[in-house]
Amino acid sequence: MARRLPLSNLHISKRLQWARNHMSYDDKWMAVLFNDEKEWNLDGPDGNIKYWHDLRKEPSSFFSRQNGGGSVMVSAAFGFNGKVGLAFLDDRQNSPKYIETLENHLMPFAENIEGGNWEYHHDNAPIHTSNAKKNYLSSKNVTVLEWPPMSPDLNPIENVWCIMSRKVYENGGQFYSVNALKAAIESAWYKEEPEILQTLIMSLEKRAYDVILNNGKTLNY
Repeated sequence: MARRLPLSNLHISKRLQWARNHMSYDDKWMAVLFNDEKEWNLDGPDGNIKYWHDLRKEPSSFFSRQNGGGSVMVSAAFGFNGKVGLAFLDDRQNSPKYIETLENHLMPFAENIEGGNWEYHHDNAPIHTSNAKKNYLSSKNVTVLEWPPMSPDLNPIENVWCIMSRKVYENGGQFYSVNALKAAIESAWYKEEPEILQTLIMSLEKRAYDVILNNGKTLNY
């Protein structure tokens, strides 16, 4: 069954406005840093597990421990010219912890961006839109990229998570320790080819056009 975002008329209107504002962003996309967090379960990705089954052999099985056997929360960011080092997050995230992650991981990377002219992207999660976070970014003179609500289909880092998930959980992979899962996540992240990340970023201009052509509705990205 096809998945569709539950878009309201207001969501659609904001997506269309965003697309009109960014359909000619051109090389400005090369100066955007995309950031996001993702939870990884030891027992595998959320959703159905699929595999090819040789009917001449016993079928494989998949087990699921309570709460997925445990999980790891990761923060990652990337731009056209590189990736920010992964940050493994402890405990439940809130505004102070989010600001700490930005200070220790993203800002040192951003300070080396040539010319210092860059924009920061994150989605509209509550910790991303808090006043404390806004004040912090303002104190650092960071410009935040306008972003419409309910729009993971426009976000290139969502594509990166999918690519990484296929590598981390290939062949139905499950993990018995947090350290083993962390090692697999790090391997997938640092082996991500720069050309793929650049292609995803430069696809945003086409995504903006596609939003307009699709009257603001969900895209197949």
